[in-house]
Amino acid sequence: MIKDISSVVNALSIDVEEWFDTVLFSDDAAFGARQSGLPADVSRILAMLDGMAVKATFFILGSVARKYPDTVKSIAAAGHEVASHGGTHKSVFRMSTAEFKKDLSDSRTALEKLTGKAPLGYRAPTFSILKNESFYLAAIREAGYSYDSSLYPVFLSRRRRAPYTDASGLMEFPPSVFSFSGVKFPFLGGTFLRLMPKNFLASRLAGLNSMGLPGILYCHSWEFGEIAPAGTGLTKELIQYSNVASVAKKVNYLARSFKFSPVREVLGLSRCPKPNMGIL
Repeated sequence: MIKDISSVVNALSIDVEEWFDTVLFSDDAAFGARQSGLPADVSRILAMLDGMAVKATFFILGSVARKYPDTVKSIAAAGHEVASHGGTHKSVFRMSTAEFKKDLSDSRTALEKLTGKAPLGYRAPTFSILKNESFYLAAIREAGYSYDSSLYPVFLSRRRRAPYTDASGLMEFPPSVFSFSGVKFPFLGGTFLRLMPKNFLASRLAGLNSMGLPGILYCHSWEFGEIAPAGTGLTKELIQYSNVASVAKKVNYLARSFKFSPVREVLGLSRCPKPNMGIL
């Protein structure tokens, strides 16, 4: 245990995707024709981060880059890290090997054309690398990425909790979990961030930091929309948008209570060496 948790820097990340890209709506093509609030949502996020003087990593879909190039450029111009969230938010386990490799390359190229820098990081849509991790991490490394943040070490998984370097040379920054009676639970993003009280989130993050482990907070661009889109249906709206208005408040609270930086800086990619923080 360490006493000074203020010495630990955590990572702040935003998955930039349309509200209808999620698994609840992705199979219904009709939603794709609806009005998008993505540029306005990203503008709100940028304003919030600027007000807190915090930089973050934006994992951006290739489809978003093609549709909203000026939004991607504004993220980079504000000094934030631009990373890849894949091409179209299609789950990795639904892709063939060739399709996955093309997806990695195409999304990387689309972001590099807009920012002038090849993205260092990748995060699979919906954390959808469920098995064969070694193959996928090697493919991500082969595509030119330096790190990944896709392998959720939840429940009884033997996946590592701390950042480490894979055999391929790719660095992995697992989404954050806390351990209770040997079972690992997610808490620092998505549905968990929306539904859990801010003080509980802060106490769990402090617990990670007290062990010297950085946390990685993630949220979605659509969680910063002013209202849920019309016509989504009550059940789907409840699943995706319950307590969504709390996200900005919780991110603000956590960012003012803990130290946060982009993923690349937490991993030391600009000043290295590569970390291997054990198997916790």
